[in-house]
Amino acid sequence: MKRYSLWLLFAALILSACSNDKEETAAHSVKKGQEQEKKKEKKQENILAESKNIDLEVSEESLLKLPPGTLMEGFTYEEDIEIIEFAPETDPELISKMTPKLEELTKEAKDAESIKKGLLSLLASPSYKEIIEKSNAYKPDFEEPYLQDPTKSEPGKEKKASEQAIILLDASSSMLLQAGGNVKMDIAKSAVKSFAQTIGQSSDVSLVVYGHKGSEADADKEISCSGVEEVYPMGKYSKKEFHESVDSFESKGWTPLAGAIQKAADMSSGYDGATTIYIVSDGAETCDGDPVQASKNLVKNNSSNTVNIIGFDVDGRAENQLKAVAQAGNGEYLKADSPDELKNTIQYEWLPSAGDLAWAFTLSPSPWEMIDEYEIGEVYPRQLFTVGRREAHRILDAVTVMGDNGWITDEQRSELSDWSYERSEQMKNLYLKLYEKNRNTAEAKSDEIKQRVDEWVEKMKALKKERGDIW
Repeated sequence: MKRYSLWLLFAALILSACSNDKEETAAHSVKKGQEQEKKKEKKQENILAESKNIDLEVSEESLLKLPPGTLMEGFTYEEDIEIIEFAPETDPELISKMTPKLEELTKEAKDAESIKKGLLSLLASPSYKEIIEKSNAYKPDFEEPYLQDPTKSEPGKEKKASEQAIILLDASSSMLLQAGGNVKMDIAKSAVKSFAQTIGQSSDVSLVVYGHKGSEADADKEISCSGVEEVYPMGKYSKKEFHESVDSFESKGWTPLAGAIQKAADMSSGYDGATTIYIVSDGAETCDGDPVQASKNLVKNNSSNTVNIIGFDVDGRAENQLKAVAQAGNGEYLKADSPDELKNTIQYEWLPSAGDLAWAFTLSPSPWEMIDEYEIGEVYPRQLFTVGRREAHRILDAVTVMGDNGWITDEQRSELSDWSYERSEQMKNLYLKLYEKNRNTAEAKSDEIKQRVDEWVEKMKALKKERGDIW
């Protein structure tokens, strides 16, 4: 009897344990189901939460703030702006990814307005901010006209345009010293760049540099003194190439002034017509040459040739030699003791001729330059239109998925489709607005340059009249 009681007690304990296990399993299943449901609800809420602050308006402001669609991760800028020749096809993989998201969206968002915002939160282009910022940063790249102003310099003889112009630029070690708080070489390079633009309007141009080889050490004297180099070959002036040539060397060594003039003489012997030499230097010959004799030889070869020198921040001994060099070359010596004087000296010495003034309108942007700038100013606005079209087609494909699956009503399907087309049209209008703004920017800059050129022409005419020029 005792054994039987124990057996009953043991059986009861086993049944109780099984019962508890079943209850715990059932409770766990219910809890898991509730958690999954909560996750599902949270997922649905996330789509709406992310779209809550989306602005459906198409404007610069709204698109700058519009976050990229959550499904557009990995979609590159280059892919987005690729030119659309026909109706773009949405990537099938994206359609597969968007389908469950669209189902979630339509279960949570019942009105068309919420669905629109949800669609943008999923499919909006990731490129709007970059495109608009680049479009708004547009600045026309017209060549700045160099309009020399002689009003701060002493009157002198007007230079006539020659067929060829050779600029000799001193790049010896003394040009590493400072004048007016800046390195003399940097000042001279800037002045030569501007000067070349001016004389390049009426003459072929060459740039010869000397003193840029070796160093100022005695051991490097031979290599430095023989280092005279034409860095911009004689030809039509090109701003880009000329500036690159000027920036291609640094000040280093000795001063082979005679060798540089001889180089110019050798070059000019092969040219037809007159050649004008312009020397920008801060010192005298240091390579044992005779620059005065070299200057005489250059003119002897062609009496129409001239040698003009601008002495930049020179001492008395150097100035005396440079004056003699200019005199021997039937040219002029001009002195500049500061950066401003160097600029103003160049500005006066080459006061434009009547012919230069007659053609001064060419210093303003030409119709062809305007066309080029219009095309540049349209690049980013047109990209905006392109990505807007691509986005609109993604939305249409999403509407098709929702409509075919019966997740939205026919009325909603029609409204959402119309909205997609309207949004694409609004993108086109915004593209035209941004493009017009960039066109206006280009035209305003062109007008400003033209006004400065016109005012400069009138001022130069008045100065020439005061000087007694008949033409």
